[in-house]
Amino acid sequence: MKSVTAEEMRLIDEKAIHEFGIPSLILMEHAGLACARETLKLLRGKGKKVAVFCGKGNNGGDGFVVARHLANRGFEPIVFYFQSPLEMKPDPLANFRILEKIKVSLIDCSENLPVGRVKAALKKVRVVVDALFGTGLSKPVGEPFKTAIALMNKSGRPVVSVDIPSGLNADTGEVMGACVRATVTVALGLPKKGFLRREAKRFIGRVVVADISIPRNLLQ
Repeated sequence: MKSVTAEEMRLIDEKAIHEFGIPSLILMEHAGLACARETLKLLRGKGKKVAVFCGKGNNGGDGFVVARHLANRGFEPIVFYFQSPLEMKPDPLANFRILEKIKVSLIDCSENLPVGRVKAALKKVRVVVDALFGTGLSKPVGEPFKTAIALMNKSGRPVVSVDIPSGLNADTGEVMGACVRATVTVALGLPKKGFLRREAKRFIGRVVVADISIPRNLLQ
């Protein structure tokens, strides 16, 4: 299968939206649903609680969609979000508002990381969903994300990463100061070039390539 750089994937997304007329909310919905399915496989028979770490931008929005699908199936997601709703783009915000209305547990980490609450939650959950950073990461991971990643890695829980393990450079496979160790990475649309690098192998886990409704001829 082909692999792409972060810039190539960005252009593919843009063409899907602007040339093929596929609303970005549909791409986000399919991305979140694919990640929810992989999360459900890890949860099978192991409990109801899941921690979902949602960063800024569309990657965080994908995480909100994951949380909604898990809640709709009777699971109990705890969402740690790292961007104020006042600063969210329309698509992530729409999915965040849905979580508010269906009473999903939402913990604000946009100003300070509540380390005690994160540690307590990670002791109770069975699976962690990593939706902190997408493919656009180009500088070393700073706080509070660095501490959040460390806590995820120390938890001993299986991790599903949305598109790419947070902290991994999509093009080079380099660890940008800190990186989530994923059990499963759900690559959205196509795998990323960095996955092929030897240094990335211990972070990406099993890679699942998800169809998020990008037209086949565009991917080819």
